[in-house]
Amino acid sequence: MSVKYSKETLNDRFTLFTVENGGSKNTFAEDVIAGLTSDPKTLPPKYFYDNAGSELFEKICSTPEYYVTRTEASILKDKSENIADANKGKDLIVELGSGSSIKTRYILNAFIKQNSSVNYVPIDVSEILIQSGNSLLSDFEGLYVTGIIGEYEESIEAATKIFPQPKLILFLGSSIGNFDLPHAEEFLGKLSASMRKGDSLLIGFDLVKNENVLNAAYNDSEGVTAEFNLNLLRRIKREFNSELNEDNFEHKAHFNSNESRIEMHLISKCDHSFSLNGSGEIKFRKGDSIHTENSYKFTDEMIRGLASSAGLTISESWKDENNYFELCLMNKDK
Repeated sequence: MSVKYSKETLNDRFTLFTVENGGSKNTFAEDVIAGLTSDPKTLPPKYFYDNAGSELFEKICSTPEYYVTRTEASILKDKSENIADANKGKDLIVELGSGSSIKTRYILNAFIKQNSSVNYVPIDVSEILIQSGNSLLSDFEGLYVTGIIGEYEESIEAATKIFPQPKLILFLGSSIGNFDLPHAEEFLGKLSASMRKGDSLLIGFDLVKNENVLNAAYNDSEGVTAEFNLNLLRRIKREFNSELNEDNFEHKAHFNSNESRIEMHLISKCDHSFSLNGSGEIKFRKGDSIHTENSYKFTDEMIRGLASSAGLTISESWKDENNYFELCLMNKDK
C-alpha cells in the first residue's frame, strides 16, 4: 500500500507533511487493550511520546544521571565536520525521532558550512517538531525544513518519495535500543530497503558499561523518568476516559545483564482493577508489572551483527573517551 499524506505550507522555508497511519496497523486503543490483557502485561514504548511525554523526555535528557544525550552530543560536536566530509555532496538530512533537534544542530551547522543550504526533514510522532523546526529556522540561514508527522516506516517511505536525491538519515539517541533485537534487525532491514544508492545512515548505540551508571540513568534522583513512565498511564486514562488511577503504580527500572538491556516497568502498589472501553475488568495484584520499555546496550559485536543483517556496511564510527556511546556511519552494500 502506497503511503498517504497531506501537505501544509507553514512559511516559505517550512513545509509540513502529516502521514496517515498504515491501514493494517493497530490503533492506540487496540494496542493498549491487547497489552494490558496479555500475560505478562506490556505497553508499546512508542506511546510514551504524546506532547507531555515528549516534553518530559527532553527533561530526562538534562538530568545529571542521564549520560546518553550529553555523551552523544559531545561526539557530534567534535566529529560533525568529519561526518559532513564523509557525506560530501548531500544537502538532505532526514532524522527519525527528531524531538527538539538539539543535538542535530551540530550536524546542520557542519553541512551548511559545506553546502551553503540544507533541507532538514525531521520525522516525529509529536508536533514538537513544529516548535523545534521554527527555532532552527531562526538560528540557521540557508536551512529549509520539511517536517513529517507520523510513524517511522510510513514517514521514511514518504521522505523517499518526496525527495529522490541522496540523503543522510539520522537515527540518534540509541533509539534502536528500544526494539527487541529481532525487531531491531527487522526495522534496520526495512530502513535499509528504503535507502537508495548513495544514501547513508548515522545511527547511535549506547554501549554496555558499569551497571551502576546504567541503573542511575533510568532512576534519576529528580524522578523525571518516573513521571515519563507514569505519563503513559495518564494518556491511557485521558484517551479512554477511564477510572484508571496512576497513583496505584510506581516506576521501576533495572539492568538485565542476561538480556543486555535496561527494563522499565510500572509496578502495581496494591490490588485494584479498571476497564477500558469494553475491555472487561483488567485486574492487578500488588507487585504486578506492566513492562513499558527495553533499552538495549550494545557491544561492537552486536552492532556489526545488526549492520550485516540489514545489508549495511559500517564505513566509519566514533566513540567518546569513556566508551559509553558509539556513532556509526553505515552504507548499503549494494
